[in-house]
Amino acid sequence: MIISPSFALLEELLGSRTDDPRLAELHRAHGLRPPPLFPARDGWDGMGVPEQGWEMAYRATVRIPGRYPSSRVRGRGPVIGYVTKVYITESYPAQVRDGLTVALPEPEARARALDSMVAEYGNVVHVLHRDDESTFEVRYHEDGRFIWFLLTLNERAENDPELLGVVTPDARTIPLWPAPDPDDPVPAALSALKAHQDASGLDGPDLETFDRFEPDAIASWTGSDDADREFRTFGMDGSGGRVAFWRVHEGLPIEQQPVVLFGSEGDIGPVAKDLCDLLYLLAAGVGPFDAAMAFTSGEDIDDEGTGPRPEIARIAETHLQRREGRTPQTIVEDAENEYADVRDRVDALTR
Repeated sequence: MIISPSFALLEELLGSRTDDPRLAELHRAHGLRPPPLFPARDGWDGMGVPEQGWEMAYRATVRIPGRYPSSRVRGRGPVIGYVTKVYITESYPAQVRDGLTVALPEPEARARALDSMVAEYGNVVHVLHRDDESTFEVRYHEDGRFIWFLLTLNERAENDPELLGVVTPDARTIPLWPAPDPDDPVPAALSALKAHQDASGLDGPDLETFDRFEPDAIASWTGSDDADREFRTFGMDGSGGRVAFWRVHEGLPIEQQPVVLFGSEGDIGPVAKDLCDLLYLLAAGVGPFDAAMAFTSGEDIDDEGTGPRPEIARIAETHLQRREGRTPQTIVEDAENEYADVRDRVDALTR
């Protein structure tokens, strides 16, 4: 016989991370799928056992110091999520806070309430407890029928200075780069690619490379001068989106840093783990926009692209290295697995 978890346990798990082993055990014990994985920071999921009268809501983003902005563990894998709400409905067989049960009459709840309000659809909400961490309330239909107890994680205002001033401990550590030199040369492979594009009239994948790194491109995007220390823009697509190196690895030359896209419509995503992979992507006829959109949409990339460009593969082999078996899908998946936190980082830099 499966026994419902105690309210004390559910209350203890409020605010827990999705990778908390206690959550994994709770899900296993009650026949639920594992706690959710969030590919992006706007994810939401709800799980529980309605027949037992309990459910929990998970969210990828919570406005709590030390947990905001949501991050990936050292930049990899899914976004860490949190338990943000616990619902107790009429089937719950046990007591909740202060010995109350789902049989609590509305007049008694009203008498106990710290404050009360009429919510959507005429529902009556009574707040029974509130502290620094959470709020506990009970909701009724307007005719007094019980709907649920709800335990909610308290969150800060979006402009809370403490919230904005704390970095999540699992976020990627970014090297402190010096101010960029406007005369820094682009890698030789990019110069060769530009020469090839100039000679062929930009026929092929949607990427136009520049003679030099574009100044202030990402600083104007984010409002942070630090952004141009970290992101070096070297090209654009037909819509005006910018393609840049993201300098996340200390001690590695820029051609070994990941390539990311800043789309003209605000989309941001990883494209390739380094310049060599980008060239193989272009050689397969796939541009940065298609690669980044495969990441943001969660769909497989179209391996056919605009058709193969073996001359671009030869540029990679001549100036960088030869890589066998690098299909567009493999290139994009590797970039996603390692650098999916680029949007998190840009959000943290944005003023």
